[in-house]
Amino acid sequence: MSNKKPLVLFLNNIAPLYRKNVWTKYLESEKMNLNFFFGKETSSGIKTINFNEQKLRPHAHKINILKNVYIKQYLVWQNFNIFNWIKKKPQTIILLGEFNILSNWLITLFARINNIEIVSKGHGMYGNEKGVKLLARKSFLKICNKHLVYEKHGKSILSKNGIDPDSIHILFNSLDYEKQKKYRELIPSLNKSEILHFFAKPELPTLIFIGRLTKVKKLELVIEAAKIIHKDTPINLLIVGNGTEKRNLEKLASENLNSDYYYFYGESYDEAVNNNLIAVSELCVSPGNVGLTAIHSLSYGTPVCTHSNLMEQMPEAEAITDKVNGILFEQDNVESLKNAILWWINNTKDRQKVREKCYSVIDTYYNPNYQKKVIENLIDGNKPLI
Repeated sequence: MSNKKPLVLFLNNIAPLYRKNVWTKYLESEKMNLNFFFGKETSSGIKTINFNEQKLRPHAHKINILKNVYIKQYLVWQNFNIFNWIKKKPQTIILLGEFNILSNWLITLFARINNIEIVSKGHGMYGNEKGVKLLARKSFLKICNKHLVYEKHGKSILSKNGIDPDSIHILFNSLDYEKQKKYRELIPSLNKSEILHFFAKPELPTLIFIGRLTKVKKLELVIEAAKIIHKDTPINLLIVGNGTEKRNLEKLASENLNSDYYYFYGESYDEAVNNNLIAVSELCVSPGNVGLTAIHSLSYGTPVCTHSNLMEQMPEAEAITDKVNGILFEQDNVESLKNAILWWINNTKDRQKVREKCYSVIDTYYNPNYQKKVIENLIDGNKPLI
């Protein structure tokens, strides 16, 4: 029997910076020879991986740049040369699980003809598809051999739509786990008043949002909720990030809140700074889709408040267990958001115990080590871990 590692081809749209650690784990795997393919387009503003870093240089031969073709904001074609790579006899090709990427259909067709395993990676199905979109998405996913989805909810929806559960592997998601674990050790010694010096009363309960300031985040809701809460309970609101909605949010805050109690920090890619700001805050509030903001906040021991409609949430929302490591409210309902924030402030006094509950889900699932384990398990032909 040959000991040669199976060749795995992994196609992505771009190489986002927040994937650097898990991609490095994949490249270093002793169980597979994984090669990455991606485009360099960065119109979304997402920071990308610098593959010239010393740790990544030994893997330069496994890094391949594709030409992506977009119509408006939608990726529709990647110029991956399936014919050349078939000659190298890959065992598996991992694709973004999107039916609108027309090149995916061509790649899948020729891979299946040549007995190459095709794995779709992504959200799978959202559960609200109808008509032509439903037919197209199901048709594409059904011709794939296996599936990587981010959450249990995604697996449940695929199973209900006729996809074999044993072909669906839950990948979860992660950020810079190793670095974040090191910063955790510093949290007990942090001085809240020094870190939040820009507030008139830094000792007050602090709500934080960290991420891109876009419409889908619906941050106007937390400003409106903070205005109502301030009538009885003084709190601070800290917004960390930049984006298209920053000016609108600053204007809304200036019209509704006392400047002593809110602060726009700007964007920060310094994890030492992010650790401090998140860790001394009592609750991270993301009124719209929460995404990786949830993982970022939980990684530093701060619970997350977001809406409860999983049909319209990002997959990372499933990391939150209501009234354990965060709290959920009714989507788009300011009164419900206000009540959720007040419940958390009034009912969770043991900060260290809350931190431990936040860390638990990250250490178990939302880290690169677990993601690597999932991919290797899939490549080995085993049943899903969950």
